[in-house]
Amino acid sequence: MRTRTNPFFLMAGLYLTVGLLAVAGKLAVETGAVDALPRLRWLTIHFVTIGAMTQALFGALPNLVASVGDGQPVPSRGRWIQWVTLNASYPFVLVGMATGSSTTAVAGATGVLVALALLVVSVYRTNLESAAGRNEGLVRYYAVAPWFLVVGIFAAFGMLLGVHGPGGYFGSIEAHVHANVWGFLALVAAGTLLAIVPKMAGSELRYPRLKPVTFWGVTLGATGLVAGPWLAVNALTMAGLGVYVVGTLALLANLVGTWRLGGCTTDARFAHVIGAYVWLVFPVPWAPLVLLVPEAVPATGIEAAAIEGLVFGWMLQLAMGLLPSVVVALRETPADLRSSIGESAHRPSWLGVGAVNAGMVALWLTAFPTFGGVEGALTLGGYALVGLAWLGFLPGLWRALLDRSEGGRRGDAGVVTPDGEQVLD
Repeated sequence: MRTRTNPFFLMAGLYLTVGLLAVAGKLAVETGAVDALPRLRWLTIHFVTIGAMTQALFGALPNLVASVGDGQPVPSRGRWIQWVTLNASYPFVLVGMATGSSTTAVAGATGVLVALALLVVSVYRTNLESAAGRNEGLVRYYAVAPWFLVVGIFAAFGMLLGVHGPGGYFGSIEAHVHANVWGFLALVAAGTLLAIVPKMAGSELRYPRLKPVTFWGVTLGATGLVAGPWLAVNALTMAGLGVYVVGTLALLANLVGTWRLGGCTTDARFAHVIGAYVWLVFPVPWAPLVLLVPEAVPATGIEAAAIEGLVFGWMLQLAMGLLPSVVVALRETPADLRSSIGESAHRPSWLGVGAVNAGMVALWLTAFPTFGGVEGALTLGGYALVGLAWLGFLPGLWRALLDRSEGGRRGDAGVVTPDGEQVLD
């Protein structure tokens, strides 16, 4: 008998591996070893976002809903349909981006939207059938999050088809990024961290009354951050940003407070989490300047650095810190993800923590004219450091994916289907 990993996670590992190869391509371009590759930056970003993080969230979300609701995993026979639809469609998005073919990209995005609709059905079925209302405060994070991804995909359709709101093309780009990252992923990350950090720290949540502040702050703030750019209403964008910061600070207060309450044990997973949120909030002070007085700051450079910070500094760090633990927990104890993630033996490298964050410092410095004379060196160094951390992360992830006892205890052997149902093999 043997154990298999949820196939969504296998695809996430594949896209993260291809993403590292894309970083190697970026380094080759920066050193002049190869000519510029078309749209390489955006392809690399999408390998991490839709390619890896969306695959991982498709694989984990129904079980996360069941776990925080103290219910049992709910088998959903449509999960294989979701997997096939998502993985048949996403390559068309990548090919369309690489070739500049809007028709191909739209066809792929349509398939991704269909897969997402099926995921939403699974999430709500799990919510209802697992008595998740017993922990409604956390379940609602997962119930709302997919709708932001729906909005983000429709904004992508607008960019591909030339259909925009008052904010034009750039308003659609910002709405797309904000919906996918600051809405969808941020809500899932917040709900998951509030559930598992107490288990990791071995203590109760430090400020439970702040949970609604985080939920409403992130939800309403992300709504403003999506609607404001699309409608070209800066006041709405700024209001959304302010509310979002309040929700995020409430989350960080709970995470840090809980960790300190548990005795401040050394754990590189938590260091990755804190580092990730540094790069989520770092663009915040610059946003009003970019929106209101773009001529006074290097707006283009700041926007580029902010996107790289969100993808490599935030998303990738969350994956480095927690994904192997989630992979093993979902395979071995899908009914008790919170405890098994917290007890996981997986510990990322402190070298990786330092490298990825130092790399993000270098990439952010390229945004400012003061460092214009060394911009090339900073870009090269930044991507090299991120790539080094990424390279150190992948072997542990693949050991977890291939059931080599990386990341946690080995449970009873069996085959895990995409819905988390465990059967003997």
